[in-house]
Amino acid sequence: MLTTPAAAPITYRVSMPAPADHEFVVEMSVPALGRDVVELVFPAWAPGSYLVRDFVRHVYRLAITDAEGRALPVTRLDKQRWRVETGGRAFRVAYRVFAFEQSVRTSFLDDSHAYWNGTSLFFYVEGELQRACRVVVAPPPRSRWHVDTALPPVRGATLTYEAVDFDELVDSPFEVGTHERRTFRVGRATFELALFGRTNADVARLVDVLKRVCAASGKIFGGFPFKRYLFIVHALPVGSGGLEHRASVTMDITGLQFEDESGYHKFADLAAHELFHAWNVKRLRDRVLGPFDYTRENYTRLLWLHEGFTDYLANVIILRAGVTREKDFWKWIADDWPKYANRPGRGETPLDELSFEAWIKLYKPAENHVNRAVSYYEKGLWVGMALDLTLRLATGGARGLPELFRTLWDDLEERGWIVGDADVRAAAKKLAGAREAKAIDAFFDRYVRGTDELPLPAIWRRAGLAVRTRAEWEGDDVDAVRAARARAWTGVALFEGRTTIRNVVPDSPAAKAGLTFNDDVVAVDGARVTPATFGKRVADRRPGDRARVTYFRRDELREATLTLVENPERKITVAPDPKASARAKAVLRGWLGT
Repeated sequence: MLTTPAAAPITYRVSMPAPADHEFVVEMSVPALGRDVVELVFPAWAPGSYLVRDFVRHVYRLAITDAEGRALPVTRLDKQRWRVETGGRAFRVAYRVFAFEQSVRTSFLDDSHAYWNGTSLFFYVEGELQRACRVVVAPPPRSRWHVDTALPPVRGATLTYEAVDFDELVDSPFEVGTHERRTFRVGRATFELALFGRTNADVARLVDVLKRVCAASGKIFGGFPFKRYLFIVHALPVGSGGLEHRASVTMDITGLQFEDESGYHKFADLAAHELFHAWNVKRLRDRVLGPFDYTRENYTRLLWLHEGFTDYLANVIILRAGVTREKDFWKWIADDWPKYANRPGRGETPLDELSFEAWIKLYKPAENHVNRAVSYYEKGLWVGMALDLTLRLATGGARGLPELFRTLWDDLEERGWIVGDADVRAAAKKLAGAREAKAIDAFFDRYVRGTDELPLPAIWRRAGLAVRTRAEWEGDDVDAVRAARARAWTGVALFEGRTTIRNVVPDSPAAKAGLTFNDDVVAVDGARVTPATFGKRVADRRPGDRARVTYFRRDELREATLTLVENPERKITVAPDPKASARAKAVLRGWLGT
């Protein structure tokens, strides 16, 4: 059967003739589209990473010709658009992309491997996003590199893969090299691992961790929304996180982090987070998050649901998967809750507004960001936990956040899983029961659209936990001298390894004395300080004492006098309360899934 021009795919040939130059050579072949003039566009951002990155800055040697190689009339319209006069005929686009950023959001090429995330590599034709696409991969000459991607191969064609449209093309990253490969099955789905880089992990154990995570995640939804899923894992000197896709994920991990159990726990947590996105955000999503506008910001107020709740549930999933133990769960809460509870900006901006402003604030924060905002990941996590327990308290432990997502998944399937704030509220009310409807609305109004303080310690106690709050200097086993020296507080945070001020907490002694960002501290009470001794010299004083801080502001030497106060930061411990009621213990069992 002949392929009609209207159905002919756009084909991209990606070659890497000189990997040491870090440049992909891309040839884009566009069939006749029936238009004399078309616009060629390069994406500005990567879905799942909410920042305009202007990937076109890495494009070089752009040449646009007809099928016979004759140059076509081209006009550049702006930073990422070109108008091409095709005369209605097929045309070709040849260009190079500099790829030297090791990140899940971008592309990388050297003599060890190649990786690309599609929005950083491929042009598209305006109005043709729904046209099928093909990718032909040409590894370096004389190499034995193999290819892994979630895209299916074209039968009978060597290293050629097809996508139903541009969205699927750029939602399917490629790993090309000599990486390790593993395959396993969970239920009816096949999972693959493509592992690149140096690691001290037991690879068999990594596979076991992934199997456990997949099984626990699939159990929430009664199966998987795909038949095949690919984990691309880069083991690097320093990990930087993951980026989700509909049928795959890229995870950049610290390759030599597997010195103890915590390394496997971190790996499992990241895998659980990214896999959960296969449901939450890649399918169950805000309307603006697919199909995408690749040229500009796509604003959403639901990142607390898509990212924050996912971050929380990852911890529940790895517990239920048996990767972590109950005591690890309590330790995680005890370690991380004080970090959030001590954020000066946690009550400044509503959670849905933090989501909306992600494009302009979270990923390029100003100096005062920590005092006026928090991450929608972090606050969303704790709001997710609070909602989980609120639902379980209303249902005797029977239903919580996993059941809320299953309800959304089942109820919204007919409309393509498009979700809004009202749908999340409705699902929560459905689970909690009619009597709790007003309380559920109040929850969202106070903690998602409002800035009320999260009452998690009180909720934990109602859910069967014993919660103890203490200062650093409190406790029977605390060194008395160390305890006395831990009380004084300035409100200053320094950059790591420097005496330069990174932040001054509002209304703190330092703020009242006039210290601010980038002041360079040189002495406390006349004694020169280093990054290691600044805190020690402050600890020589007690709350109520005055301390002289000498510092440079730009090139001017100044001095400020601080009246120290007691350190307001507190630590917590949480553990099951043996005296809890039977109902509270049922809530706890439901929460943990035991």
